[in-house]
Amino acid sequence: MKNSTLYYQTMEFGDSFFGQSHDFAKHYAPRLLLTIICLMVVAAFTSRLRASGQPPSLRDPIPFVFNTAQFVYGNEKFMNRAKNVLKTTSVAKFYMGIKPVYLLAGSKNIQAIFGRSQNVNNYEIMLRWNLPKWYKFSKEDLKRFAADKSGRGRNPLPGTESIPPDHRFFYGYEHVHTEYLGKPQYLNPLIEYFMHDFSRNLDKYAVHKCTTLSVRDFCKHDVTKCAVRTLLGPKPNELYPNFEDFMWDFDEEAFTIALGFPKWIHSRPHKVHERYLAATQEYLDSAWAHFDWNDPSATAAAWEPHFGARVCREILKWFKDNGFNEPSTGAGAMAILLWAANSNVIPLCLWMMFEVAKDPSLLQILREEFNTAYVTDPRTGSRTLNLQKFAALPLLTSVYTETLRLSMSFNVVRNVSQTFTLDGYKIPKGALVQVPTLVAHYDEDVWGIEAHPASEFWAERHIKYTEEKDDSGKISSKRVFDMGGRSGSYFPYGGGNLICPGRNLAKLEMTLTVALLISKFDVEFVEWIKFDGSPSDRPPQHLGELCGGGTAQPDRDMKIKIRPITSL
Repeated sequence: MKNSTLYYQTMEFGDSFFGQSHDFAKHYAPRLLLTIICLMVVAAFTSRLRASGQPPSLRDPIPFVFNTAQFVYGNEKFMNRAKNVLKTTSVAKFYMGIKPVYLLAGSKNIQAIFGRSQNVNNYEIMLRWNLPKWYKFSKEDLKRFAADKSGRGRNPLPGTESIPPDHRFFYGYEHVHTEYLGKPQYLNPLIEYFMHDFSRNLDKYAVHKCTTLSVRDFCKHDVTKCAVRTLLGPKPNELYPNFEDFMWDFDEEAFTIALGFPKWIHSRPHKVHERYLAATQEYLDSAWAHFDWNDPSATAAAWEPHFGARVCREILKWFKDNGFNEPSTGAGAMAILLWAANSNVIPLCLWMMFEVAKDPSLLQILREEFNTAYVTDPRTGSRTLNLQKFAALPLLTSVYTETLRLSMSFNVVRNVSQTFTLDGYKIPKGALVQVPTLVAHYDEDVWGIEAHPASEFWAERHIKYTEEKDDSGKISSKRVFDMGGRSGSYFPYGGGNLICPGRNLAKLEMTLTVALLISKFDVEFVEWIKFDGSPSDRPPQHLGELCGGGTAQPDRDMKIKIRPITSL
């Protein structure tokens, strides 16, 4: 594809060239000849790459150094270069240090990678960075995970069938998350708790005729406190009223912590990590001391006040039952669980509120749609929210989907444990493959239409309209959420057997936050502001230095006024 594009550009230049005067042609003929020779060399080189089974490479002015440094410290510029290369090829290569990395584009390649569990995984990433650096696993616990080569699937990978079921640690640990964050009987009570807790939090603003808010502060404190209580229960905030600040401080340093700089070189990341883990350990000490494991009603509860959500105590119980180094392992697991559940969701909630608050017509339509998810008890007249209907609201789901499409900025990373071929290229054992959201989610051929390019937010991008006839025969237009066969180019939570198990909890927390706010208050956009509160002359943009690390953080804030709605 790359060669054909260059070929047609050359033909275009040649056509215009031969329409000029003889002197003009004579002047530019050497340059044209040189251009043609260069294109022939590029074509020959690319053919040799494909013949050798290797894809085109990103330019690396200082081999093994330039691309590595730019990927780590200037990821936005790196990804813009990668996007340009991936417009002309489905696979591109660069080196991270001396490790080959293959960037993939195209829905077929993406689905192929997500469908591979035998030779594409994240074991090395977990064992080298996540578990030792973030979780602070002991060497003994790390060795036990490292000995498990059986995979995350229900069935062990070929050749590992002899591993005892109770030594399949990756699968066991993953299964606890999938079971207790994904199944409705455990998920729905968490959503109901969040909904009631967040509604109570909003009541403190209802006593005022008008309140001016920073959307960023509201999300990072009010919304996060409710999310903490939903997952861990009330104890963390009882022990530390601003417990969420410990988590956000860790969030700022998470990447540096993963790099593993010694404390004597850079002490702050270690200090904030230690403080966050110590506070989490205090919550766990209290939970272990007061929870009654012999009480059937407590052990069966989807949420209780000591550990919080059942997923928390099931994770801790799994570690203890499998002989891991409690309590330190549990503190790391809980701290990372909470961080993973909020580090992307809260900034996404921020972006979603930006889009809704600045558009009064969209806000009103969403408010009307939200009211259709309530059901009225014919006997008492009380109104309750039907979560199933709420989760299926088409426009709210489209706004949520569009927010994630534009603001999730990360590369899905996998280790290659066995050599395989993808789209004609050989991907060798020991390499990394990366699937960047910034390429797939911004692909104009997939998402763009003439009036609404892929780079812009459009609330109805994932909506289609169908005709519906009522009992009287009247025909009306109905909104329906529809990805239009584009799901292969949309993966904000990853994909395959490593897809985020908390994705449904994340979606419902985000959408409920926006829906409950606009259902209880009139929301008026005031102005864009900088983080210090001073006025900004422009709306927010993605913070470039945080590109590729998860949710793209906004570089501006929004000031809003909220006024209680006296009647629905």
